[in-house]
Amino acid sequence: MAWRMTGTYYAPCSCNVGCPCLLGELEGDQEGGWCSGIVALDIRSGESDGVDLGGTRAMLLADWPKGFLAGDGTGRIYVDERASEAQERELVAVLGGQKGGVFEEIGGLVPNVLDTKRAPIDIETGDETTRITVGDIGEAVLEPLKGSSGEWTRLLHGAAAFRDDTNLARGSGTRFHDPDMREWESLGHGEFTDFEWSA
Repeated sequence: MAWRMTGTYYAPCSCNVGCPCLLGELEGDQEGGWCSGIVALDIRSGESDGVDLGGTRAMLLADWPKGFLAGDGTGRIYVDERASEAQERELVAVLGGQKGGVFEEIGGLVPNVLDTKRAPIDIETGDETTRITVGDIGEAVLEPLKGSSGEWTRLLHGAAAFRDDTNLARGSGTRFHDPDMREWESLGHGEFTDFEWSA
């Protein structure tokens, strides 16, 4: 059941810059308080039950009727089409929360899980902008926020952050349209950082 991963995650959502969920609020910024977002993983190294996960990519796309922390979400896992069947099986189990760790808590907030789909997941990282394309389902765009010193803006110990030290970004231009979920476009929030997770 053990797994471990290192890599970078990218998580733009439908909220304005400075997503209220990160600060513990139960409603998102969209009219009516709903929230949608992704967690895309670019995995550099890792394994799960003996299956090598290095070089794979996967994404959880989810909607919530209120904010992320309010739960009752609906989600779908997308696995890059270049992954093997064994890699897909392990990635789905990890991202679905069945193997413990950080995704077990997320799984509790996304109880309604749709069938997994495969799609090409392409990640282009430039000096200022990262662009993630997931087949014809959507695109994520992230530009790091910076302070007056030029250093990236960071959030420490956020209530709903995936790491205790998270880089904040502008996610304008992000849009997703899974046919079985809400179509959405980001009002501007994004986040990303390197991770080292295990369970």
